[in-house]
Amino acid sequence: MMASDIAFDNETKPNHDIQAPSDRNSTSLDMAEKPGEPHSPDEDTDLETGLPQELVWDSPEDPGNARNWSTIKKVYHTAIPALYGFVITVGSSVYTPAIPIIMVKYNVTREVAILPLSLYVLGFTIGPIFAAPLSELYGRRAIYWTTMPILLTFTAIAGAANNVTLLIVMRFFAAMGGSGALAVGAGTISDLWTHESQGKAALFFVISPFLGPALGPLMGAYIISEYDNDWRWSMWVIMIVAAPIALAALFMKETSPKRILYLRQKKHGIKVPHQAGDTRMLLRKLRQAFFRPLHMMLIEPLVAYLSIYTGFAFAMMFSFFGSYNYVFQSVYHFNQKEVGLTFIGILVGFIFAILSFGIFDATLYRQASIKANGKPAPEHRLYAAMLGSFMLPIGLFWFAWAPNKDVHWIVPVLAGVPFGWGCLGIFISATTYLVNVYQSENGASAVAANGILRYGFGAAFPLFTIQMYQAMGVHWAGSVFAFVSVVLMPVPWVFFWKGKVLRARSYYDTIRD
Repeated sequence: MMASDIAFDNETKPNHDIQAPSDRNSTSLDMAEKPGEPHSPDEDTDLETGLPQELVWDSPEDPGNARNWSTIKKVYHTAIPALYGFVITVGSSVYTPAIPIIMVKYNVTREVAILPLSLYVLGFTIGPIFAAPLSELYGRRAIYWTTMPILLTFTAIAGAANNVTLLIVMRFFAAMGGSGALAVGAGTISDLWTHESQGKAALFFVISPFLGPALGPLMGAYIISEYDNDWRWSMWVIMIVAAPIALAALFMKETSPKRILYLRQKKHGIKVPHQAGDTRMLLRKLRQAFFRPLHMMLIEPLVAYLSIYTGFAFAMMFSFFGSYNYVFQSVYHFNQKEVGLTFIGILVGFIFAILSFGIFDATLYRQASIKANGKPAPEHRLYAAMLGSFMLPIGLFWFAWAPNKDVHWIVPVLAGVPFGWGCLGIFISATTYLVNVYQSENGASAVAANGILRYGFGAAFPLFTIQMYQAMGVHWAGSVFAFVSVVLMPVPWVFFWKGKVLRARSYYDTIRD
């Protein structure tokens, strides 16, 4: 399995090799039921897939099955969610070079000027909660067709705002409405490709939540500088990048097996009982999509601690939007464009993270799989996180103590390499582990809990980073974050050691050795 298999954390991989397809995990469970307790199938439901018996492919070679499409067509439908993931996340940090301009233009404090960034990131915690259940009932394509226009519309209003309050509110709505597609991208790729091909196909989709924020400051700095420091171009550039993707999405076909077959039966005038209770089913799915991740965060140590760890690592990248500006401007007198270039070190670290996960997967994990007759313990997914647990504090301590007028600027820039390596390595490894442990039944909720903390922390950290650096100084403010990473360092190691015991005690159904 490749590193990018984590892209399927929110989806059960549809079984396209049999006539009846499967879709997402059974999130239609009523919250009154014990989480993880299976639903009793209806008489008209296929026992293997959980779908109505009417919804079956005509044959394994059915041309309606997205996995039987041409390679070009599948690549086209794979590229859209990947590009969408990039543009929605780059929209978070592309605004950061505009913060000092907003402070002067509207005479507001830095904390207020940062809110369009923080609330934009916070919106990522809300949109997927609604989009995922809607996609189960109405297909993937409907989500792409609605979320991109929402992003474009509210971003346009934000760009035209004549006061900071409107800017803040519109940025929040842009992210909340636009982020829904992040919840269905994994399912789209799963619909299109066989399990053996999904890893490579999803590579860019997996790293886009990290690639976008890392490139945003560079893009924003250059575009704003090019247009006479007009902050509105930090909004227009999002629209310039997003508009072609929105146009391309108009030509998408539906990929969800259940939706394709439902529309086929409807076209022939056949009533499908599965769709009879759409409203009630949607409400139940929405209730579960909201409550189950919160429940897992509170009672599942595996979910709680790994989510806190990945959330902290992710939030540190967002704190760099403030600390990189402060450090490289105060110590090295960089301008905004030069500060944007310093994030390249983090991008290099991301490359090493992907490579290291792939190496662990091809060596240690494969060996464990052979020894366990193809069923290795999920703890063998944690090797990259264990390596990342060293890389993260190395990068943070490096960045904390390297900046000095007598030290060349490349030295603190290179601190981004171990940081990016550790940050993405922890995320890929921990998320894959959660999916393996909780499987299709509860894996989506476990990863949703991880996402809530990840983006929640990402929204909060920029609000206090600069104050820490001003009050404590560059070295000690950076060291505080580094010491926190040291405290969290044992998390993947403890789970590698005691994961089997914790899985056995889980309130939810988990994989058993």
